Amino acid sequence: MAAELVFNCLLGLLLVFYLVQAFMLPPSDNPADVLGAGGFPIILGVLGLIVLLFVTLRLLRTRTATKIPLFELGTVDGRAVAINVVLLLAYLFVLDVIGFVLATLAYLPLAGWFIGYRKPAMLAIYTVAVTASLTLVFGVLFGVPLPRGAGELRELSYLIY
Repeated sequence: MAAELVFNCLLGLLLVFYLVQAFMLPPSDNPADVLGAGGFPIILGVLGLIVLLFVTLRLLRTRTATKIPLFELGTVDGRAVAINVVLLLAYLFVLDVIGFVLATLAYLPLAGWFIGYRKPAMLAIYTVAVTASLTLVFGVLFGVPLPRGAGELRELSYLIY
């Protein structure tokens, strides 16, 4: 229970810092924009603090440690979560080196496999569909600059999107 209280306190401090930063965002010049640039982050921060307060109060009332099997490395689920966290970190590190498309094509089937999804054909379809959808929606439609990679991979990515 003590570890959970410490975690809740640290999370509360992080949320307060987040709220302070959100309040420092400039107001909007657009009269139709009631909330301004900081409106949505402020709403999220306040909701986060409210939920954290309820979780902490429930923790103090029950006075028992919460068991979450996903966080226990001795279980199959715990190992799957740990492996996927490592995979996600590796994905983030190689994103700028090999580009969004190749990194995502490598990450998605591995993550699905380690979660326990064992149908290779469906995993391949899922991987290609999600990668193509994200690239088309964000890279082409919305014009979000996705990581393109380095060297020749960068030039190749210009042929894709």
